[in-house]
Amino acid sequence: VPAQEALQEMQVTVDRATVLANQMLSLAKVEQVRQLQDYAVLDWAEVVRAVALDLAPLIADRGLDFSLDVRSARVQSHEWALRELGRNLLHNAIKNTPPDSRLAISMVCDAQTAALSIADSGPGISDSLRERLFQPFATDHGARPSASGSGLGLAICHGIVQSLGGGIELQNRLVHGRITGLDITVRLPLAP
Repeated sequence: VPAQEALQEMQVTVDRATVLANQMLSLAKVEQVRQLQDYAVLDWAEVVRAVALDLAPLIADRGLDFSLDVRSARVQSHEWALRELGRNLLHNAIKNTPPDSRLAISMVCDAQTAALSIADSGPGISDSLRERLFQPFATDHGARPSASGSGLGLAICHGIVQSLGGGIELQNRLVHGRITGLDITVRLPLAP
């Protein structure tokens, strides 16, 4: 049994190292995409739907009450950037939403902007994390106990959103002074 346990521990370490290496590559690619700016006009809603479909097994495993209500939103971007943005945000939301809880994604547009909202039912974010939210390797294992990430996901998202001329906001949802989840809103300019 000790040999089996050692092998399992090694596998976990290898898996974590692989995730970290992939996220480091993504962080570097954000800068490359920003410099090249070989953007096309894409329907952000289609990309969000595709990411949600890719992550459907994780959503099902956790038994989440999942809703997706996105409207067509034409934005200028590199497809990789929109996919990476959606994958990181949705994956974080899934990880931090307790089993059998609600997770909702919606998208609305006004005349100039598309806004993607992801509302989870997790523990929110602490004030200490809020101060360094988009810095690489920022984690909040105390407030979000299921978090086991590297702290690169939000840094990647922030870099992507900035490169596309948008903004990202994370707000704890409060009901009667109690945190009932986290609301993430990403705004990107619509393509002219």
